[in-house]
Amino acid sequence: MHEWMVSYTRQREWIDRRGLFLWLAFYTGGLGGGLYLVSLYFNNLWGMFIGWLIVSIIKGGAHLIFLGHPLRAWRMVTRPHSSWISRGISFVLLFGLFGAIQMAFTYWSPGSAGEVIFKVLAGIMAFGVAIYTGFVLNSIKGVPFWNSSMLPILFILCGILGGFGLSVVIALNGGGIDLHAAETGSRWLLLANAVVIGIYLWTAAHRDETGRRSVAQQLHGEMAGMFWIGIVALGIVIPAVIALVSLASGSAASGLLLTGVACEIAGGLALRYCVLKAGAYKPLVARPHAAAQASGRPA
Repeated sequence: MHEWMVSYTRQREWIDRRGLFLWLAFYTGGLGGGLYLVSLYFNNLWGMFIGWLIVSIIKGGAHLIFLGHPLRAWRMVTRPHSSWISRGISFVLLFGLFGAIQMAFTYWSPGSAGEVIFKVLAGIMAFGVAIYTGFVLNSIKGVPFWNSSMLPILFILCGILGGFGLSVVIALNGGGIDLHAAETGSRWLLLANAVVIGIYLWTAAHRDETGRRSVAQQLHGEMAGMFWIGIVALGIVIPAVIALVSLASGSAASGLLLTGVACEIAGGLALRYCVLKAGAYKPLVARPHAAAQASGRPA
């Protein structure tokens, strides 16, 4: 009998070797979509353009490399009624189209009806780009660690946190965004992310044995370094300390703020990596001793 049918077996296709491009695509989709949404809030064309580039070039390119053949993407678009991957590709393509039209209106005809309409359409697609990867993983019932309703929430919050972080960078470089407002948004999203990460791990650990082992791999297993250094230290603690320093002093040096943004982005990458790396298939057949323990009979 194949080992994966009776034991905890980590999935590899979506994170090892060429799967690293999917990891990059998953993160940059959230980051670019989040930045676009934040930039709509600030009505900042530079932020919209950078978010659009991140999604269209980095995410789109990484996805095509992962697929290995561009024609596969076109075939996937034809099944939006049954596949979150198909819906996601549609979100990316429509965001690229609507976002380009919207930015043209914003540049040449600000305040027009066309600008308003395409801001709404592009904003909806940006939200879809940022959140759909959570639904892609959530729909895979054979991997308990992914099959959680918290995952889409976690991914969209992480994307918007990265968006606020990049808006701080734009503000520091005279891009027309209010620095105080960008910092405030970043602080609140950082807190929300920390809370949702904790809830997600707790619920995964209490769902079943496979989910518990996925969490254990991160807390004190082979992924502990990535989790504690990448997610906790870089993604939460250091940005939180910098945010508190800025809040207490009323302002912080630009170098310190940029360090905080870099740590947030590193934390977002580490989060996606750990989620993909820790995903393991639930055994199809229980081992004899496990079945005996469940029934109360000796193995």
